Amino acid sequence: MTDQQEQELSTSLDSSSSIGSSLSENNKMYNKLKRQGSRSSVLATRPGRSQSISKDSQKQVMNEDPDTKTWSRHKKHFFILSSAGKPIWTRYGDEAGISSLMGVIQAIISFFQADDDSVKCMNAGHHKFVFQLKDPLYLVAVAKTGESEAHLRDQLLYLHSQILSVLTSLQLTKIFEQRINFDLRRLLSGTEVFLDSLSTLFNNDHGFMLGALQCLRVSKTLRDQIGNALADGRPKDLLYAIIVSNGKLVTLLRPRKHSLHPSDLHLLFNMLTGSTTFRTAESWTPLCLPKLNSKGFLHAYICYIERDTAVVMISTNKDSFFELSDWKKQIVETLTSSGALLKLQQAADESYSASDIGIPALRHFIYKSKMHIQFTCPELEAPYTNPVNRRRLHRLYQRSHDRLHSKTRPLKLYYLAGEHESILGWITSSFELYVVFNATVPKSTVITSSNHLLRWIKKHEDMLFILNSPVF
Repeated sequence: MTDQQEQELSTSLDSSSSIGSSLSENNKMYNKLKRQGSRSSVLATRPGRSQSISKDSQKQVMNEDPDTKTWSRHKKHFFILSSAGKPIWTRYGDEAGISSLMGVIQAIISFFQADDDSVKCMNAGHHKFVFQLKDPLYLVAVAKTGESEAHLRDQLLYLHSQILSVLTSLQLTKIFEQRINFDLRRLLSGTEVFLDSLSTLFNNDHGFMLGALQCLRVSKTLRDQIGNALADGRPKDLLYAIIVSNGKLVTLLRPRKHSLHPSDLHLLFNMLTGSTTFRTAESWTPLCLPKLNSKGFLHAYICYIERDTAVVMISTNKDSFFELSDWKKQIVETLTSSGALLKLQQAADESYSASDIGIPALRHFIYKSKMHIQFTCPELEAPYTNPVNRRRLHRLYQRSHDRLHSKTRPLKLYYLAGEHESILGWITSSFELYVVFNATVPKSTVITSSNHLLRWIKKHEDMLFILNSPVF
């Protein structure tokens, strides 16, 4: 930790009263509700501003806590607290309003620790409680979604990594060594939006379940063209350069002997999609990539170069903003003059669907290349454009994945014929495949069509995946 970081940390620890008084409780509540937005069953209204909703609705919004029906109606909750029982973050409601609940959670954990034991998972009715203890933080998931313990635990680990990406493990440890009752919400202020966004992505993005990245479908020629533009004139302190479009990886420039862990890339992508701030201007921000090095910061240059396309540059030099900005201009000029940038935006706008493949009764699929740690899946079509059906499909994939990867009895093949659709899960040494068909399709046709799909994927492999990323 640098002297400057030490001084900033000390200042944060010693200025609790001044920081705590900078915002009123109403403004804090407003900020929390605004972050939750449409993903929550609450409404956010600016305190003091003219409001169109009734006073009863306002009261319900401001008072959402464990005693309200609105709060308990959510099917999945996440809680993060310190080992001293201090609330840090909650998916729904306001942290201050659930302090007593956090105390109960801390008491349950302490009860097991008193017997040299560690609580991991509990079931109560339709609810599953999963605990992840990462001193000095405790993370808890409470869900009645049918998700497995393994999937919920992975989600908690992602939330923990998100906090580390802001603070680093070294800072986090030092904070609580100096003051065990420290209120971490002050240091995380402004970054909770990324925890909220991550919680939403768990229900939509298959990459978290698969531990893999989704790549944008583009021609090999275009991908190589973009990769060459990144490799040309690389600044000396650059570690990684990434092109991301619509939350999907286009290409990645990296050191020859080092690659970024999918978990770190998920955090990067979440940072891009979780806030609109980065779309307005060039950004320069310290960032910890926990899988690469959880103890220190790197520095990220972020800039949108097209409507849905961003360039992210990771550097070891905190003073290299202007150098990277100039290099970005060179990249944009190269891609624009060659027409590659326009083609890239067109590719982002024209995602493929299951119907494009030409296999009758095929509704959707996920294919993961184990060698490249990447996956591909088509855009959702009817009936999965409906939120209820889309949620059912996501849970079906999770259930199939959990069955194939069972610790007690793993499978290589899994077939389930349900009321709404049938699914085949298939694992080999080189791939994972999950294929969904109409419920009326016989098993023999499912197997034949799945082999047809594998041939189609192999034929278009260089468009669906990054087979050879540029290195230096």
